[in-house]
Amino acid sequence: MAKNYIKPGDVVDWANGTGAAVLSGDPVVIGNQQMGIALVGIATTGTGSVAKEGIFLLPKNTSDAVVQGQKLWWDAAATEVINAPAINAYFIGYADQAELAATATVLVDLEEFNEEGPRALTLSATGAQTLNVGDFGGGDLILFAPNTAAQTVNLPSVAAIPPGSKLFVRKTSADAQAVTLDPAASETIAGGATFATIDAANDLAQFVSTGAAWALMHSIIA
Repeated sequence: MAKNYIKPGDVVDWANGTGAAVLSGDPVVIGNQQMGIALVGIATTGTGSVAKEGIFLLPKNTSDAVVQGQKLWWDAAATEVINAPAINAYFIGYADQAELAATATVLVDLEEFNEEGPRALTLSATGAQTLNVGDFGGGDLILFAPNTAAQTVNLPSVAAIPPGSKLFVRKTSADAQAVTLDPAASETIAGGATFATIDAANDLAQFVSTGAAWALMHSIIA
């Protein structure tokens, strides 16, 4: 065995920075790598063992049927597995076996965020939207904006998402209302504090995270 071998990589020591105690069996976010499962209770600001691999029984949305091998997401707000991506949901892995919609649990085979691939989401027609690291877990996020009123989309800090992540936004409604992209804190987008020129049907813009800001790659603005 190599002299610099430390331990297997299927379990990591995870520092709880969530602001709340974590129970054994709870899904937790391991940076921008993946969801893991706490193997022990972890107090606020404490450190404990978290599994990165394995098949775990988790609560499931009882409106969602699941087929074996299907991609699954963790809805942290509802504390349940769902069968399609949604804003702020985290890709968690694959279904180990099929489950009926009414079934309250599902067996999940854990996988890394990058297994998800590009995520495509349709925003609500009204109301501000706030994205998080889960939305960029796969690296690229595509947003379709059918907004009927002025809308702000709050972006996560570029320091929290995978380097080189891309954001593509396209307005799909004919309403002359802007979609304003608002970076975190003092971060910039296309050199400015916000980007608010996506305001006509089929306007689109694509950005990439440089690790410090959102750089504009391409745009078609009417």
